[in-house]
Amino acid sequence: MPLPRLHRAVDVLAMWSEDLKRLAPAPFVGADGAPLDCFGPLPALPPPPGPSGAWRAPSPRPTPGDAEMHVEATPPRGRPRGTLVLVPPWKLPRLSLLSGWRALLAGAGWEVWTLIPPRHLHRAAPGSRSGEGFVSPDVPALRAAFEQLVLELRVLAALARERPGEAGVIGLSLGGLAALLAATAPERLDLAAAIGPPAELAAVFARTRIGRRYLRLATRAGAPPPPPAALEAMLAPFRPEARRPTARRVLVAVGAEDRIALPEGALAVARAWGAEARTYPRGHLTLLFACGAVRRDLVRFASPERDAPAVAPAAR
Repeated sequence: MPLPRLHRAVDVLAMWSEDLKRLAPAPFVGADGAPLDCFGPLPALPPPPGPSGAWRAPSPRPTPGDAEMHVEATPPRGRPRGTLVLVPPWKLPRLSLLSGWRALLAGAGWEVWTLIPPRHLHRAAPGSRSGEGFVSPDVPALRAAFEQLVLELRVLAALARERPGEAGVIGLSLGGLAALLAATAPERLDLAAAIGPPAELAAVFARTRIGRRYLRLATRAGAPPPPPAALEAMLAPFRPEARRPTARRVLVAVGAEDRIALPEGALAVARAWGAEARTYPRGHLTLLFACGAVRRDLVRFASPERDAPAVAPAAR
């Protein structure tokens, strides 16, 4: 099998296996297309994460059963360069799947704060799989989950900016979309990178197997989705290019064969922002978990001056 077909097949197989997991019908609930409510003033900041291990603090937008932020901190190795917030992909089943990304960034001198997104892992509702409550045909619920995630990223960004060195955010897949939105927030990050972000959610719902499944669930529930143009208008606030970036430098990385997030929307963001864009001969999952080139490029992007003086370690 030619390599492009193999990368596409991995994505298709993943979506097929996801279809085997039973989901209850869920009615479509519309929204008015108003801007996301996650870019206003932040509450008082909590103490920052410690040098390593688990950290918890009140969420700036608590929801019933999910009122705390959860972070796993990884200390840097070698000369410290600053702090990066790592945002996992949707439906991450276990944090250990990101051990390679965490080790990569820590090995490049970064302190890594891995945020457990709302509705994921131990933040998921009892009896719910990781991430299941994050995406649904309920657009107001989807907005609420994203707003909570972006606000939590802003809190961590503000804490990271108080530490020595640079501060940035790295997002994978759906976490990449959140990272792009956080890159437009008042906290001026030094860098932001999005790896395989689904930057055009309306296209993902309309053109991918996993998106069309959610629309079918709404139809089965007796409340089908609206026509494509109306759905696109409701999801327009999630498009990062509708806002201007505040991050000093931005990297967008996509897989040319991506059949889950679709590369076109992310590349449109890069063009609109004048950001660095890189395309790899990978699918969605193979970009995230089987692409050494994107990891090497990310390290070069995050640490462009490898011979720059080290920052002084922070007092704890």
